[in-house]
Amino acid sequence: MLAHWAKCEAIGLPSKFRIDPAGQYRATRAPLLRDAQSYTMTGKRAVRKDLSDSVSADRIGTLMHYHYPTTWNHILIDHAVTFRVLPVSATETAVTTKWLVHKDAVEGVDYDLAELTHVWTETNDQDRRIVEENAFGILSPAYEPGPYSELHEGGVIQFVDWYARFIGPRLAEGGRPALRSVA
Repeated sequence: MLAHWAKCEAIGLPSKFRIDPAGQYRATRAPLLRDAQSYTMTGKRAVRKDLSDSVSADRIGTLMHYHYPTTWNHILIDHAVTFRVLPVSATETAVTTKWLVHKDAVEGVDYDLAELTHVWTETNDQDRRIVEENAFGILSPAYEPGPYSELHEGGVIQFVDWYARFIGPRLAEGGRPALRSVA
């Protein structure tokens, strides 16, 4: 990881892990395995045209940018993927995934839509099934909450800690956070 960061930083691509003091924003660049260049089943590029005209380096991996509580993004040499998770109710969540390509990339010429979207469409579907099965377990009368595994659930622990720090002061103020219209 350190060698990858050094290589990317040397060509002007921010790479090292960064987190804001509150933990709400974080970003890092990670290498892809072996000879992979993009998120496809073959590891080959999904889009012929680079996402940016100003970056022409190969093997830059993925830049991951997270914004708690609802978005995360992966930016690769050929495309970006953005995810938005929006709670709809106590038992429902809407997940929106968008793929971004160079503004001049043409579907069917520079990329195949099915190849571009396959990895994350399948991953999202697998994650949905895991979450649904977990929810069934939690609703079971035999369910008893326990501690998170520090070894396997570090990301969950970070999120819960961030959420508690974020929402605690707002609840102490005597109610809901103020909402405002931006339209």
